[in-house]
Amino acid sequence: MSRIKYISQFAHAYLTDMFLLLFIILFLNVHNGKEALIFPFTVIVIAMMIISFFIVKYLRLGRIYFMLPVVLIIALMLGFNWLGAVLVAYLPLLRLEYLHDDADNVFSHITLIVTFLLLIGTNLLTTEATINYSMHFHLIFLSLLVFFFVGRIIVYLIDNGYSKSKNLIMFFAASGAFLLIGIFIGWIYHYIAFAAKYIIVMLLNGLIFLLRPLFNTLENIKFEPPQLEMDEENEAQEGEELQQSFDQKSALSQIPLDTIMAILFIIAVIAGLYIYYRRRERLSAVRKAETAKSSASILRTKRESAHEKLEAPDDRVRKVYFGFEKWLAARNLGRYHNETITEWIRRLNLEEIIDQKRLGIYMETRYRDTDFTNEDYQKYKENIQLMKKDISEHFKNH
Repeated sequence: MSRIKYISQFAHAYLTDMFLLLFIILFLNVHNGKEALIFPFTVIVIAMMIISFFIVKYLRLGRIYFMLPVVLIIALMLGFNWLGAVLVAYLPLLRLEYLHDDADNVFSHITLIVTFLLLIGTNLLTTEATINYSMHFHLIFLSLLVFFFVGRIIVYLIDNGYSKSKNLIMFFAASGAFLLIGIFIGWIYHYIAFAAKYIIVMLLNGLIFLLRPLFNTLENIKFEPPQLEMDEENEAQEGEELQQSFDQKSALSQIPLDTIMAILFIIAVIAGLYIYYRRRERLSAVRKAETAKSSASILRTKRESAHEKLEAPDDRVRKVYFGFEKWLAARNLGRYHNETITEWIRRLNLEEIIDQKRLGIYMETRYRDTDFTNEDYQKYKENIQLMKKDISEHFKNH
């Protein structure tokens, strides 16, 4: 995988998840009398991603959390709600750590589903703030859809081995199809929303109708509490106790919403950290097992190769390929039994050396059914020679 493809895939996965965070931040800001602050949020999350690449390159991955207090102060100065500022400072860093550790750790489909459910929730359970900012919530979700699908197309087209003209045709064809589907969904969206609300109302009416006999029965039941003879002193004392009870209840009811949300957020962070580190321990155990398995496979391959003597094929393309495999095996870099070319490249971390263009030339010539020209053969042979040279320099430097 080339560097530009890695960065584009990384940025696509990270920014897709940030749309969900933006939805939550907007909800918190507008319900606490703050501005929407969409542009400052966008600048902050993009800047955090760019700075994280420099930190990972020159320092250690864990050092990216040094940005947390700085981002928290900036968010508070820009006017974010305090809980929103904490989320903006912490969650992007947590996501960046996951992606820098493993760029394939992507759950964009979950982001799409959760954001869509939140959008439905803001339409069904409306408040004055959600009504005033309804357009903002819808634009965030629509922007998420466009960014996700168009971004996936662009990431796929980078270094895929095809010519620029073919890539342009595929881009416009896929984007056009996506645009038509989006227009159709937008046209029927109001009908879908109306149908969803109608179904919910019908279900609630049906539930009330089924429970009506129970409510009628409860209306006819009268509870008469027992009367106790009390003197005036006991009545006064009981009145004070009841008043204290009412005061306690009213005090509980006056606990601010931010405090409740803060407690829930702290619980969620603790649970998230627990799950994260448990998962990291499992991944470490899996990697150790894979390393042990790889070592055993290398030893087995060496033993098998010591007892086997292969002959070079007659076909000139296959003969060049045979020589390349033999050259790799002599340096303990050969492929395992039943291991694909892509798996072999990934295991030896050769993505920057054997990119999609080189791999395309190799695969197209190696497995072509029809005959090929001398020009194709020379191009294939030169590609193999350059791969040998680059692989030798790569492992010499490492």
